[in-house]
Formats: sequence, C-alpha cells, structure tokens
Amino acid sequence: MRAEALGRKYDRALAYTLILPVAFVIFIVIGIPFVQALYLSLTNKTVGVEPAFIGLKNYVTILSDPDYWKVLRNTFVYMIACVAVKLVLGMILAVVLNEKFPLRGLFRGIFLIPWGLSGMVTAMTWRWIYDDTYGILNSLFMRWGLIDTPIPWISGIHIALVSCILVDVWRGIPFFMFSLLGGLQTIDRQMYEAATIDGAGWTRQFFGITVPSVMPVIAITALLSCIWTFNDFENIFLVTGGGPVHASAVISVYTYEVAFLQNAMGKSLAVAGSVIPILVVMIIVATRRLNTDA
Repeated sequence: MRAEALGRKYDRALAYTLILPVAFVIFIVIGIPFVQALYLSLTNKTVGVEPAFIGLKNYVTILSDPDYWKVLRNTFVYMIACVAVKLVLGMILAVVLNEKFPLRGLFRGIFLIPWGLSGMVTAMTWRWIYDDTYGILNSLFMRWGLIDTPIPWISGIHIALVSCILVDVWRGIPFFMFSLLGGLQTIDRQMYEAATIDGAGWTRQFFGITVPSVMPVIAITALLSCIWTFNDFENIFLVTGGGPVHASAVISVYTYEVAFLQNAMGKSLAVAGSVIPILVVMIIVATRRLNTDA
C-alpha cells in the first residue's frame, strides 16, 4: 500500500512538472494581456495618452447606454439562432450521410467546402450575393416573380442581422454535421435492430437511441459553437459592418467601433470585459451538462 501511495504521488508530481512549462507559456501569452486589459478597462485610456485610473466609470457608462443593450441583445439573438439552426440542419445532414448510398463520399466532400473556405472569402462573396443592385439573390427572386423590388439584405434595419445569421449558418453547418457524423458512427447498430424488433419506429429510435447516444457530442459541439459565435467579428464586420444603426452589431463589432472609431480604448475594453461573466456561466453550465451526460 505504501509503495502504491508513493507511486501515485510520483505520478502526480510528474504530471504537474510536465504541465508547468505549458501553464507558464499560457500565462505569459494569455494571462498577462488579460489582466492588463482588465486594468485598462478601469482607466480612461485613449491612443497616445497615458491612462488614468477612473474605477468603474466605464462600466457604468456602457450599462447606461441603450446602444450597448441593443448590441448585447443582437449578440444573443445571433448566437442562439445560429447555433440552433446549425445544430438542427447539421443533425439532419449527419443522419442522411451516415446511411449508405451511391457517391456518399462525394457529397461529404461537397458539404465540407463551406467550412474550408476563408472567412473573408465567404463574407465578401455573400456581400456580393446580397448586393441590392448587382446581387444574384435579388436578381433570381425578381426573375422568378417572388419580389417586385430588391430586398435590402445588408442595409435593412429588420433584415441585416438575419442576413448575417444565414452566412454563419451556411459556413458553420459542416462543423456540426461532421462532429455529429463521427458520433453517429460509434453507435452500435444492434441497438437499432433490437428497437425495430420491439416495434419502435424511426421517431422513437431517433429520440430514444440516436440523440442520447450523441448527446455528449452535441454538448461540446454546441458549447464551442456558442463561444465562437458569441465572439464572431469577421462575418458581421465584413458583411454589414454592424449597420445600419447597430441593427446587426454584436459585442465584438461594437468593441471595435468604440476602440477605433470613438478612440475610447478603456471603454471598449469595458465592453469586452462586461461579457466575461456571461461566457464563464456558459462554459460552467455546458461543462456540468457534459459531465452529467458522461
């Protein structure tokens, strides 16, 4: 027993020793800039001027700003809509591509293309597709008689955010599809055969076998997608620029605007810092759910 206890202590000490260099690098690369950013959010920092400590004034200012709450609401709408649609469509495509049919490998490769494209290429292509004058989308809709006048996809107050959601969904479906496809391929086919013998239909098999079996994959995939989508900048900035009048702006785009257009670095860091508790809660909830499912 004593030798076994000494062995566990040795393994634990070895593990900490091996982790220490990585933890040190992470602290240098991420930890120090993070702490510095939090400090600057408590100052009146602007470009070219030494910061002066002002306490929580920046946070009070943004929390009393209607634009901040509008942008925060847009961020949640954008994140929830994107992740929900990507999850549903990704699951449908994963179930279809998990079946055997001719040219299945070709279709899997085709569906991977959106995920493999550069974000800038994707955003600029969709911006051209959405163009009021030269965009192919309005041109096709008008040719088919679905609309009489062009739809302002990137300049309409009520549709600009929807346009950004469509772009993110198009690009992000492959991530969900292939993640869930990997989970589906680990399910024992005998479970479905037994359920069929017991008289269970496709719906009961899907919700009774498929979904519970891939729930850990769904949890971690949705968590990663929530974090990425919540912090998405490239897609919205390049497609709509956050306009018009913040109709499609999210926290990341608003942070950029405050920092570089308003030249208020301290305030912009306060905007970014204000959502840290939200991200922490999301990670804790998803992690607990993942551990429960496991």
